[in-house]
Amino acid sequence: MRRQKFYKHRSILIATAIAFMCVESPVQAAQHLQKMIKVWKVEQTSQLEGKITLYLSRAGVKMLCPGQHIVCVGLPPKWDVKVTNEKERIGMVFTNDEWRFRAFRLVDKQKAKEKSRVPSMWRGKPAELVVQTVASSDPVKEQVEMIYRESPSRSAEFKSEELLLSRFIKFDPPVQNFLRGIYGMPNETGLLLKRTRNYPNKRVDTTLDTISFMETSVPISEFSYPTNFKCVKSLNEVTQRKKKTEQAVNMLEEMILDK
Repeated sequence: MRRQKFYKHRSILIATAIAFMCVESPVQAAQHLQKMIKVWKVEQTSQLEGKITLYLSRAGVKMLCPGQHIVCVGLPPKWDVKVTNEKERIGMVFTNDEWRFRAFRLVDKQKAKEKSRVPSMWRGKPAELVVQTVASSDPVKEQVEMIYRESPSRSAEFKSEELLLSRFIKFDPPVQNFLRGIYGMPNETGLLLKRTRNYPNKRVDTTLDTISFMETSVPISEFSYPTNFKCVKSLNEVTQRKKKTEQAVNMLEEMILDK
């Protein structure tokens, strides 16, 4: 009888010890949050969005646009994309495939027709230059182009654009879809390294350029979905595009009235 009680007591002690071993201590939890993972970090500058930082990995993807207060995050296993305006606390949620066709950046009303593809290089690495003509651009919707079209020394619409795409790295499908949605290129592959627009008067605008592309490590805590935001129905509302366009119109009207 005593032996049975001894073994029973010992079993309880062992089970309790195992239970305590399975529970993360605050120190262990903190260490888990600070676990470092390897990512591709891309820093770019955009004519419209300003500075853009991308983190790309199999553990998740993230885009930061501090000037616009925009954060986009996609996480496995479903890779849904949540895009939020951190200042306004509003956002939207897309499936990975919906995001691919949604386009964070404004794109042309009509699809551009591909003109040619040329093997190229970017800082000594393989790339591809896609030159395409544009059937109809819509500069009114872009603040910068709205101001340009009123200037007598500039054209109203660009007629062609050049896209420099990376060919030195291959992304998993959900990561590639994330990039497609950011740049408004649902059928292209690779990272958009540079985007240049050409106008009839020979003016050339670089609307997107890559500052750096490197492999680095970041805390896994970088990859978490934004929370506590109100879902809205329009991506333009999230990006405040309408509000900014109205501001550009007002600025343009003031410029005209001052003449």
